[in-house]
Amino acid sequence: MTDQEISTRQTILLAAIDCIEKHGLDQVTTRMISEYAGTNVASINYHFRTKDQLIEEALRTTVTHMLEDAVLAIEDRSLPFRQALRDILYYLIAGGAEWPGITTAHLYSIVVAKAYDSISATMIKQVFDRLHERAVNELGDQDPEQLRLSLADVFSTVMFGMLAPDFFRLADRYRPKDEERFGRLADHYTQLFYALLPPTDTPSPHQPATGTDGATPGTVGP
Repeated sequence: MTDQEISTRQTILLAAIDCIEKHGLDQVTTRMISEYAGTNVASINYHFRTKDQLIEEALRTTVTHMLEDAVLAIEDRSLPFRQALRDILYYLIAGGAEWPGITTAHLYSIVVAKAYDSISATMIKQVFDRLHERAVNELGDQDPEQLRLSLADVFSTVMFGMLAPDFFRLADRYRPKDEERFGRLADHYTQLFYALLPPTDTPSPHQPATGTDGATPGTVGP
C-alpha cells in the first residue's frame, strides 16, 4: 500500500468517526462518509470493502483510544488500587463527555443490541476483568465475588450516565463538563465502590459466621 493509499484510508476512517460522533451510528451512510472524506463511494469500497467493515474499524480504533489510558492505569503497579480505580473512572467519564456520539455508539450495541461479543463489549470487559483481578490481589481481605459485584455496580452507574447523561436531569453543577467536574465525579464513584464493600471483619459468604466464643451459631460449644 502506497503512502497515498494509506493517507486516503486514514482520511476515510477519520471521516467515519466524525460522522458517528456528529450524526449517530444509525444515521451514518456511505455517501455521508464519502462527503466528509472528500472522496467517492468507490474509494471507500476499495479500502474497506463494505460500510459495516469501515464502521467496525472506526469503533475498534475509538474504543482502543478511549481505553488505552485505563489499561495503563491498571498495569501501573506503582499506583495503589484506589488511585488506579479513580483514574480509570476519570478516563471513562471524560471520554463520555468529550465524545458523546462515539460513546453512545459503543454502549448502544452492548445495552440495546446485546452484542456482548462486539469489539466494544470485548474491550470493556477486558478492562473490567483486569481491574477486578487487581482488586482481588490488593484487597485480599474481601470476597472476590463481592469485589466484582461492587465494581459492576459502579461501572453500570458510570456507563448509564455516559449513555443517557440527561435522563435524570441533574443540576448543572453535577454535569461532567470540565476536568474539575470529571475529577469530582471520579472521586465520588471511587468512594461509592468502597462504601459498597462490607466491613473487613464481616464473614465471607463462603465461610460460616461464628459467635463471640468462636463457635458457629446453632452449634454446641466444645
